[in-house]
Amino acid sequence: MRSEFGDKLSGNDRFIFLWHYKTAIVINEGLSMTSGTAARQEPGRYYTFESRLPEGVFFEFRPSHLPRNAKPVTDENSGMCIGYTVAQAPGLWQVYDVQGHFVRLEEAPLETPLFDPTDIALFGLGVFRILRTGRVLFESGARAALSAKISQGTLSLLRGRLKFGLHARSLKMTEAAAKHMYDPARYVPLQIQEKTIRYGKCMPDPREGEGMFRYETDIYKLRFDKHRREYVYQKYRFEVIVRESDWTISHFKYFY
Repeated sequence: MRSEFGDKLSGNDRFIFLWHYKTAIVINEGLSMTSGTAARQEPGRYYTFESRLPEGVFFEFRPSHLPRNAKPVTDENSGMCIGYTVAQAPGLWQVYDVQGHFVRLEEAPLETPLFDPTDIALFGLGVFRILRTGRVLFESGARAALSAKISQGTLSLLRGRLKFGLHARSLKMTEAAAKHMYDPARYVPLQIQEKTIRYGKCMPDPREGEGMFRYETDIYKLRFDKHRREYVYQKYRFEVIVRESDWTISHFKYFY
């Protein structure tokens, strides 16, 4: 056996060399294991995100029981469906929360009194979008869009219903996962991720190590078709990997 200098070793020198060599292997393996554990234990931080989705695109975590003919109430700030309306008569709706539970009846007066007679006939068939400015845009089935109001009390109630259970603001993210939230192609509202953890299928995630769990569920991506004045739905499978000891999300992804 030769050292790195090419000198032949024997006797006690050989023993000393082998001892140092094996010790180095053990130390390197230990460092590698420690490094892997550190990666799994990457600290989580609290973040606040706004939607990075293109205009007219939203996510939906669909409840198991949804009234027939329900139309989504979508929020541009978060990029998700926060409730539903069911038309009872022109300008009168039943309002449901994201769980599909009835909230109240809502009669929404027009902001702009000028409209086409065909608009009023179809007024009950449209959908609401809450704009980033706080205004509520009502998109009717007619050619023109009407601007209508849902009361602030109803909007507050719909947003408040998102907070039941594990609040989305209680979730942390690793830095790597947080970076994906700034990518329009990867962004998924934290509320959707929270609902996936609360209601999705849970399994240990061996790739990430002990204490890491993967949650999976189906979600929908809504794209508003301006010509048809309605939403086009696309179903996706969504997965979230979370460290349950401190509710830190290290990975999330949606796919067909």
